[in-house]
Amino acid sequence: MFLYYFYFVFLYSLSICRELESSDIVITILSQNNDYHAERAKILKNNILKQTRSNTNSRLGGVYMLHEQFPGTGSWTILPIAKSLYHNNIHSKWFLFCEENSYVNYNNLLNFLKDRNSSESVWMGYGVKDKHPTIIHHYAFEEDEKKRLLYPLFAAGFLISVELLKNIVDKNVAAIDSSFAIDASYELALAVDQKIEHLPLKFCLKLSPDCIVHPLSERSECTRYGKVTKDSIYFAVKTCSKYHLDRVPVLQSTWGRDTLHIEYFSDKFEDTIPTTVLDVVNTERGHCLKTITIFKYLSKKLLSNKAIKWIALVDDDTLLSVPRLASILSCWNGQQIALGQRYGYNVREDQSSGYNYLTGGGGIIFSVALVHKLTTCQCYAPNAPDDMVLGMCLKGLNATVVHSPVFHQARPQDYADEYLESYPIVSFHKHWMIDPIEVYRHWLYQDSSFGHDEL
Repeated sequence: MFLYYFYFVFLYSLSICRELESSDIVITILSQNNDYHAERAKILKNNILKQTRSNTNSRLGGVYMLHEQFPGTGSWTILPIAKSLYHNNIHSKWFLFCEENSYVNYNNLLNFLKDRNSSESVWMGYGVKDKHPTIIHHYAFEEDEKKRLLYPLFAAGFLISVELLKNIVDKNVAAIDSSFAIDASYELALAVDQKIEHLPLKFCLKLSPDCIVHPLSERSECTRYGKVTKDSIYFAVKTCSKYHLDRVPVLQSTWGRDTLHIEYFSDKFEDTIPTTVLDVVNTERGHCLKTITIFKYLSKKLLSNKAIKWIALVDDDTLLSVPRLASILSCWNGQQIALGQRYGYNVREDQSSGYNYLTGGGGIIFSVALVHKLTTCQCYAPNAPDDMVLGMCLKGLNATVVHSPVFHQARPQDYADEYLESYPIVSFHKHWMIDPIEVYRHWLYQDSSFGHDEL
């Protein structure tokens, strides 16, 4: 009887050890709560689980999809979910993060971790650096390249030890100085204050035999909802008389040629463009009242036009590719969404009052049905920042806000080269200290009506 009891205890202890051993690794897919991204995340999750089923020592504790397990407003910044990740996986040793349009090679991950010590405070990924001072990182810059901040390329995934995750939780690094969340990868590196181990042969830009994570080179075609064509997109351009002679001609000679429906909203009528003048005071910045007035105007104008499905709100110094925009919009055809480059305000700590918003310079795309609803938005001042006010309105409407890294609030030189290599490119913003036509030629003119000899 005693031997039987001892044998039972031994088996029970062994099962616990195996259970703990099997939960060494937790994978979090940085997914979004919309049909396209949720579907991509589910495909990736199922693929990872399929790989583990054929492995006798999988050590997988779980695969999380961010939009399901951590649905908070600021979860995409990573820092707010650190506490829950740590306490809900107390026996785990490694935490891998990847985007939904990535591929994870689980066997390579296991082989890599065999000789790694999770009790050390480490994180690993594909590290990138800024080449120049950039507005998206508040012009922070070290002349000494060795001291320059190295931050992870999310498209290539990154890995954090349990010891580092514990340190993040203990230090409460979610409470960083800025109320704004702009670039999650850079701000994560800034908050962690520990250099990431740059392992480009493990966390890769492109597929190679030893890769643990790499972005998918071929994005899936979105055909389920039908193809979006450029005749279903209406472009609303915000301009003013100050820029009629320099910015507007650049727009008209580049991507403007590819549009079928475009309207220029200005403070002064100019028949050579032509412009539309609305009964609203022009402001130097913010433009909230102007934007809401444009929405009210377009809501009435397009009410009976069933062919227009999308409204693209852009600045007169936005550079974009119309064919690529139409292509990616096919992923959400028929859905009520707002699409662009996501920023956040007060989303790291107080997720109840904080909100995400789509920054305007790279262009914001709205379904027409959503624009009708946004006409009720109220500006607290005519020059209030329109993108932030729209963010508050979208949150109040419980509307789907979709982030896409193909939109860019700044210029090409404001982003790491590797970041630009990881995604298709739909837009850039600003003509400051660049040749905008050359930027268009190099990055955006492919598949458009623009040609090398047309200017």
